[in-house]
Amino acid sequence: MKKNILGIQANFLNPDGVTNESSVSFVKDGELRTCIAEERLSHKKLEGKFPALAINEVLERENITIDDIDTIAVPFLHPTKTNANYLKSAATAYADTGVLLSEKAKGFGWNTVYNYLKTPKDLLHTINGKQFKLAFCDHHTAHAAGGYYCSPFDKALVITLDGGGDGLDGSAFIGDGTSLIKLFEIPHFQSPGTMYSAITSDLGFKRHRHEGKITGLAAYGNSDLKRLGLEDLMNYDTSKHRFVSKGVAEQHKDLNGKSSFFYPLLEKFGREDLAAAAQKILEIEVVKYVKDSLSVAKKKGYTLDKVCLSGGVFANVKLNQRIYEIDDVDNIFVYPAMGDDGLSGGAALYVYYQQEEVKDKSTSEIDNIYKGGDFTDEQIKNALDDAQLTYQRYDNIELEIAKLLNDSKVIGRFNGKMEYGPRSLGNRSIIAAPFDPTINDWLNKRLNRTEFMPFAPSINIEYGKDYFVGYKENHIAADFMTITYDVVKEMKDKIPAVVHV
Repeated sequence: MKKNILGIQANFLNPDGVTNESSVSFVKDGELRTCIAEERLSHKKLEGKFPALAINEVLERENITIDDIDTIAVPFLHPTKTNANYLKSAATAYADTGVLLSEKAKGFGWNTVYNYLKTPKDLLHTINGKQFKLAFCDHHTAHAAGGYYCSPFDKALVITLDGGGDGLDGSAFIGDGTSLIKLFEIPHFQSPGTMYSAITSDLGFKRHRHEGKITGLAAYGNSDLKRLGLEDLMNYDTSKHRFVSKGVAEQHKDLNGKSSFFYPLLEKFGREDLAAAAQKILEIEVVKYVKDSLSVAKKKGYTLDKVCLSGGVFANVKLNQRIYEIDDVDNIFVYPAMGDDGLSGGAALYVYYQQEEVKDKSTSEIDNIYKGGDFTDEQIKNALDDAQLTYQRYDNIELEIAKLLNDSKVIGRFNGKMEYGPRSLGNRSIIAAPFDPTINDWLNKRLNRTEFMPFAPSINIEYGKDYFVGYKENHIAADFMTITYDVVKEMKDKIPAVVHV
């Protein structure tokens, strides 16, 4: 039985090349243990180089060597299959929209044949002197595995969606016990994730990095789609079980260029209105996708009220609120490392649960996502001394922090293990009191954050229901800062710094 599995998100086909957000995760007996993105060690945001630093760091933190690893799990398919999927998706986009991605299709066709003839069926890779046969897990199945196996649910609808991976933009599954049962796939080239990245780029932000800024900006705009002429930009077709968008398909001819659907409107409308429109389209169409998936599952005999979400699109906390608000949905779980850095953990979990001996998923369920490195008091003291900083040690540090917050001070908190995924969840966080309504202005400037970006609240769990409409203590998505709530009317004036417009 494979007990020690190392999941690696990396470009194995070209180790000198890059991928999206390289990372390493260690799964032992089904438990997601140490997980580290290469960016946390190289200090380069969204680092995509082969994660040699992270591999060694994970092994060191687990006090093991590469000889203790049974399997290397990777979140991609054999390149023959991947290229065939892209070719099939290009044909689907043409059938849906009439957009012919001829140059891309030629490349995918050639690469399908080339890899079939030239690339070995089994891919071997040597890590720290030990050779492994890589265990494949396709991109969206890896997203789904992270989303389902880490959740507290024994049965759930599992939804993935992003800008693309292995020739697909998403997949819908049923999670049942230790099994993931695929319902259908979302072909590439027409994703709402690509649409959202287009508005991010059109407004001068960095694609695949600053999409969260669009969510913050959207609250200031007028989202009337007819007024903007965008009511037909995208549609989730329930008969085809996929998104259809001629504009987004066209965008794939030059993903680095300005879009033909948002950018020309900037001459007439403000950036706030276009951000609001993109957010509205995302919410409407993805909610259709989830409802359709629930319906398909029901036809197969599964009446489900729990939903697991994974993939970069579900970094959008407002969208996740809309999914939770679907009538038939009782609770949601969003994989905290929902982006591509989470693929290493998902791939390792998937490979573990492919073993017939495994009958229970409880060892994978998480109540925290502090999976990175930590440091001893001595290491912290040495770092402070080396930097020649003055400091004072407190036995009751939380009380001192509370006093400082009450005096309107801003705190940098460094404590325990580092978070896995994009959210700052208290262990590596900048924190301030929520009483000052001007904080979005002066603290954002001080931190070089965009001026309209809101701050996230942190609260004792027993008081959550008093402040947030509909919050319940079993809302695990809230524990990981992956959902928003409307604020109870009477409480808005008490915490103005965390109530967005």
